[in-house]
Amino acid sequence: MKTILVAVDPQHDADRVLARAAQLSEQHKAAVVVMHVLDDMGVMEPEMRAAAGRHARATLETLIDAPRFARAPTLRVEFGIPHRCVTKAAHELSADIVVIGPGQPSTLLQRVFGSTADRIVRMASVPVLVVRGEHARRYGTVAAAMDFSPLSEAALEAVRGLAPDARITLVHAYEAPLPFEQAMLQAGTLPDDAEHFRRSRMNDCRRQLLDLARSHGREENVLILQGAPGAALVELSQGGRVDLVAMGTQGRSATAEVLLGSVARRLLSEAGCDVLVVGPARE
Repeated sequence: MKTILVAVDPQHDADRVLARAAQLSEQHKAAVVVMHVLDDMGVMEPEMRAAAGRHARATLETLIDAPRFARAPTLRVEFGIPHRCVTKAAHELSADIVVIGPGQPSTLLQRVFGSTADRIVRMASVPVLVVRGEHARRYGTVAAAMDFSPLSEAALEAVRGLAPDARITLVHAYEAPLPFEQAMLQAGTLPDDAEHFRRSRMNDCRRQLLDLARSHGREENVLILQGAPGAALVELSQGGRVDLVAMGTQGRSATAEVLLGSVARRLLSEAGCDVLVVGPARE
């Protein structure tokens, strides 16, 4: 990891986000660019825009504790639509990762289409680390959510690079499809037989996870959760057992996978630890 782009809003979790960026910078000896985007809606006069830019830069300088970083961060203040500016900057800088806070939807439009954080996660061409945890110590325990897709494997590779010393557990949440369970009940399947089926499927998933770990030359732990993936992963993240959850997510349009994707969006808003999200690569 060579370059970390940190997008901060001084009014929301900036200290926490910068502390995590400093930890990663120190661990990986990476350069850090700290960015703040001002959305002036195109109505500011040039003099007001210049003054606002100077004030934003001064605010960033007061927030940054330079000695905590491997090298002094570069500051970047821009005007525009925040998620577009951040994803464009990540591409221009060839950033290895974007570090942001979870944000809070502040308008009806954001509640429907997602906060700035949601949009950055959906649109970024590099992994995005959403800082939710209280502490910025090195990641010690990581849960990599696996659905056996290429994107979940990409998330696993990304988290191995981000936290090379962490203990990684491959996690899969299994929930029997409701129509299938209803069909079993209608067919007169006994409860014990239905439970045996669930256990059999969960054991199959466990073997797949073990095979996946071995295919990468690793002997990582595996964990099968029962229930809907979003709820199961949120519960795991809030239990104090992991410092970070990594996952892949689909889509870059507002309609793909119900906007951001229900599992990723739920984790961003409810997780009890940091979340690393990897989307499809773009040219």
